[in-house]
Order: sequence, then structure tokens, then C-alpha cells
Amino acid sequence: MSDNPSGYPKPAVAWYMVILLLVIYTISFIDRQILGLLGSAIKADFGISDTQFGLLTGFAFALFYTVFGLFCARIADSRSRRGLIAIGLVVWSLMTALTALARNFTSLFLFRIGVGVGEATLAPAANSLLADSFPKHKLAMALSVYSMGIPVGSALAFIVGGSVIGLSETTPDIIIPGLDPIGGWQKVFVLVGLPGVALAALLGTFKEPERKGTTSGGGSLPVAEVVAHVKSRARAYAAICLGVSLNAALGFGSFVFLAIFFERYHGLGAAEVGVTFGTISIVTGPVGLLLGGYLADRWFRNGRKDGHMLALLVAPAGYFLPGIFFPFTTDIVTAWVLLAIFNLFINSPSGVAYAALQLITPNQMRGQIIAMYVLCTSLIGYGAGPFLLGFFTDYIFGDEMKLNYSLLLLGCITTPLSAGFYLWGRKAYAAALTDEETRLAKVGA
Repeated sequence: MSDNPSGYPKPAVAWYMVILLLVIYTISFIDRQILGLLGSAIKADFGISDTQFGLLTGFAFALFYTVFGLFCARIADSRSRRGLIAIGLVVWSLMTALTALARNFTSLFLFRIGVGVGEATLAPAANSLLADSFPKHKLAMALSVYSMGIPVGSALAFIVGGSVIGLSETTPDIIIPGLDPIGGWQKVFVLVGLPGVALAALLGTFKEPERKGTTSGGGSLPVAEVVAHVKSRARAYAAICLGVSLNAALGFGSFVFLAIFFERYHGLGAAEVGVTFGTISIVTGPVGLLLGGYLADRWFRNGRKDGHMLALLVAPAGYFLPGIFFPFTTDIVTAWVLLAIFNLFINSPSGVAYAALQLITPNQMRGQIIAMYVLCTSLIGYGAGPFLLGFFTDYIFGDEMKLNYSLLLLGCITTPLSAGFYLWGRKAYAAALTDEETRLAKVGA
């Protein structure tokens, strides 16, 4: 296969796009996850329960992220994808910084909604851009590199947040006339939010790639046509969306409560947890993503139409045992080692899932299909994951020191279901990929 098929950007331009979008994705995950590291301080200031904290870190973001994601996807499939990302980046960065002004649970909830609305622009637009920039046999690796924004952003949220928390006692508060002083955990939101506003200007440094495999003159397709397509490949789409969503519920839920967990069971402060886990995650997260992308591309090149589904199956096989043992390990070094293995495999599906969806989806539906995927992973993963951990702890076990049992229960529910969905959809995905390749051959794309 040629490294630069006709119609694709030059490799240097395409990879520049990947790196820039990776940086933006990283910023989005820092802004999204910084709240988890600051959980103990925020819970103390606002007097909220584990369940409320789970709602704050999960559904406050996820509900509006998914609703606006569907609207943004329609724009991404027919209009400027660069412009859409730029607007969203400015919005979510400002909302993150303004979180410093929250003075109660309600105002904090509303600012988190604002972050979700802004970030809704990124996934459908970025995935559509990259799918038009790389040939199919290189797409999984490109999207896996882009998806490094998930673990790298999460890691930097811990590292930057942990470092800022450690310095907060020695740095002066931010004084804005007419407002209460901004100090402590509030300063973290200002420092991580504002850089994203400046970054938006770099989106004008590359041209949008030509849309490939379009129909109906390249305009927006009727919603009914998109719905009919999804129905025709429902099993393949459902297997990926539901399998990865259950993976995300365990991963995101665990990481949101990580600082609280290590404080309760190992007596560590948020700053130490942030720097330690951030250092672990910034290595193991990208390794996991690259492993997933490598396996998917290799099996696809070798003619396995179900190669992407097999690569997805590697994740639950790898993270299940470390995930159920680390909450009960009394030796802290062993706990960190198990968590590192867990983190490697919990991150491996992201790039593979994005690539798998792109390969069975016509161009003018890609943004909307990614929005459907994001809706599912956000509600089940980012929404339900943290909420269920808080709910299990407060209402099933009734003791905040039983958070480890909540982690065990969530892992035992989500992991078998995730693997089951991948197995259920494996053959359907292979058939859908064959159908899409046949369609593209007919239109000459």
C-alpha cells in the first residue's frame, strides 16, 4: 500500500495535525479531570457526599457534553471542522477558569456544564479531520496517537494539579476587585483553564483535508438516511459503543475517586497522589494506546476484518485482575504497580474504537457516528461510572471506608459485560467493514 495515496495530505502535514489535535485533546482532559484530584478539598468546602461528588464529576459534564455533541456533529459533517474546534476550545477553557468563582454546589455544577458544552465540539470534528488525512491501514495508529490526549491529559491533570496544590500555600491568592479572593483549589482552575484560549489560534495553521467518500454532492445528509445506516449496521456499532462505554465506566470512575481512595486507605495527600499517579499514567497510558493501535493495524493489514474487535478484547483481558486486586492491597508500592498495569490496558481501546467506527462509516456520517459513540461513552462511562462508585459506597455498603468494595463491584459488573459485547459484535463488524469497502469501491473513493 502507498504511504501517501492520492487525495491525502502530505504525511508531515497529517502528523502535524495529529500532534496539534493531541495537544488540544490533552488540554480538554486536563480541564475535564482536574476536579477529581481536588475532590477532598471541594467536598470539605461544599459539604457534599460521595454520591454528589460522583454526579458533579460525571453527569454534570456528560449530559450536556453528549446533547451538544449531537448538534456539533451535524456541523462537523458539512462545515468547517477547524472553526468548530476553535470555538469550543475557547468556551471550555473559559468555563474551566471561571470554575474558580464557584461558591456552592449549584454554581460548580453549572460551570461543569459549560465545560461539557465546549468540549462537545472536539471529538466529532477531530475524528472527521483525521479520517480524511490518513489511509485506512494507518488510521488506527494515527487515532491512537491522537487519543493519547486521554491518558496524557489525565496524567497532567494529576501532575499539574498535584504540583499547584503543593505550591498553593506559599503563593498569594488571586485578587479580583468586587469578588472574594481566589485561593487554594480555585487557583488550579485558573491556571489550567486560560492556556487553552491562546491555543485556539493554532487551528488556522493547516488546511482542512478533502472530504472523501462523500455522496449527495457533499452536503449534509438527511437525518433519516443516517438513522437507516445505523440500523443496517446496528450490531457492529452497538458492540463498540457499549463495550468501550463499560470500559470507560470502570476507568473514569476509578480515576475520579483515586485521590480520595489513597487518602482514605494509605494516608496520602492529594499533591503526592497527583504527582505519583500522573507520572505512572503519562507512561502507561500512551503505551496502552499504542499497543491497541499497533495490534489493530497489524491484524487489519493481515486481512483480519475483525482485527479491530480483537484488539478491543485485549483490554478487559489485561485490566481485570489488576483492577480488582489493587483496591485491597495494603502495600502501597504493590498498589501502584497494579494500578500501572490497570491503567495501561484500560486506555488501549480508545484509538482502536475511533478507527473501527470510521472504517465502517461513510464520510458525511462520521461526525454524527462519533457523536453517538461519545454520547454512549459519556453517559455510561463519564456519567454513570463516578456516580455508581459514590452510590455503592453511600447506599449499598453505607461506609466511606468501603470504597474499595465499590471498586470491586464496579469491576465485576463492567468487565465481563464489556468483553461480552466485543465478542457479540465481532462477526457483525467484519461484515460491516466488507460492505463499506464494497461501497467505496463502487464510488471510486
